Amino acid sequence: MKTQNLNYVDATLENINQKIEIQNIIDFCQMIERHHIKEVFVIKNLDCFAIAYQNFLLTLSQNGYADLNDYRNAQQNGFSNADDFYEAKMLNITTFQNFEIMKACGIEDQETFVAIQKQNYLEGFKMWTQYKLDHNIEQPICKNPYELYTFAKENHFENFEQFFSAFQNGFTNLLEKNVANEKGFQTADDYHNAQKAGFTFYKEYKEAIDQGIDSFEEYEKKKDLEFGEEQTIHDQKLLLLILNKIDQGKKVSLNKIKQLLEEEIKTFHKPNGNLPHWFTISLKEDQDFATFLLKNEKAVKLGDYDADGEFYEIKALNERSILIDGSNVAHNSSGNNKSNAKLSNLITMVKFLKKKGFIDIVIVADASLRHKVIDKENFEKLEQEATYFVAPAETTADTFLLSMVKSKHSLLVSNDTFREYKIIDPWLAANIDYFKLTFLITDDGVVMPELEK
Repeated sequence: MKTQNLNYVDATLENINQKIEIQNIIDFCQMIERHHIKEVFVIKNLDCFAIAYQNFLLTLSQNGYADLNDYRNAQQNGFSNADDFYEAKMLNITTFQNFEIMKACGIEDQETFVAIQKQNYLEGFKMWTQYKLDHNIEQPICKNPYELYTFAKENHFENFEQFFSAFQNGFTNLLEKNVANEKGFQTADDYHNAQKAGFTFYKEYKEAIDQGIDSFEEYEKKKDLEFGEEQTIHDQKLLLLILNKIDQGKKVSLNKIKQLLEEEIKTFHKPNGNLPHWFTISLKEDQDFATFLLKNEKAVKLGDYDADGEFYEIKALNERSILIDGSNVAHNSSGNNKSNAKLSNLITMVKFLKKKGFIDIVIVADASLRHKVIDKENFEKLEQEATYFVAPAETTADTFLLSMVKSKHSLLVSNDTFREYKIIDPWLAANIDYFKLTFLITDDGVVMPELEK
């Protein structure tokens, strides 16, 4: 209805009998529009609006409104009185519903309300409340859109849609959600359960859950035992590791071997005292141990079993395969690990190992070593002495070497402590030093204490 372009005339009125009082704003405005009326009187002493129609004066109680346009907008937007309407208008609030929410929430500034409205928390609060009810979710407790907006803002969400999407997956903090997503987690339940169990990444957590594994420690132990093999009999793999760690030339009774294996197997027990369901046992009777020590290819390579005496004698180290940390050896001269890299160091090491009886010798180095050595002319000579491997692309030589030690139980010539690897890999922390041979290259040759035992 067209009430915007009316002329308002202030007036007072005394003793008129030809007055008709209209009961509502809609009818009053329709009369104005229908009869093309342009002037509206504002009768100050009667607090009403009035229009002249034929011989009558049609009036409408003013009810505190300044003009008909305000009166009509208040009615259409749910306001029951002028005081609320003009207070809302000052705050740029157009509907009584929003004004009521603002008052109920204790919001005192327009900027905050506009933010709540713009970020869709007014409508979103109803959706969120219903979702909580449908899914029996108790926390967090927010009694109105303002409290929900405040909670979400404090937890770094930018709008309701972002908050609600995260909330449906169990997250109530955007930073936590982003960290979880980066690690592959989509739901807060998975993320929190994984954290409690010691897992960092979803892929590992999912693999563990699928295998019925309860903790990251158990997952790592299983993975280490099975490393490098498609089908693993776990107690056999554990026994081979034990044998690898016994000093060369030492004789060990069958009973001692059984005791060592039993003690090692106990480290795999769950808190309830049981072995994990996946741990396979094949060595139960004395005959099982004897057969394994006599016939298993890796056990035979490590030592000789005397069935009559029931003891196992560890062979000399030179019967094992041996890896050389190419970069580490090339840089180590006279105990100085910062000296210029030299291929002559590697040639000296290979000749020393051959003299000690080693046959299966492999050098592994990063591709960059070729560009660092000061005696490149010795490459052909080095390749005649031993197998020289460059670590695969995107894999450091250290990673490749340590992987070979874990899977093949090869010896490793290196002075590297591998400290950073031990921090992240419990198997290396517990075992790598048993396979590592340290050295010193001097003008007189190579000194390697482990081979002198």
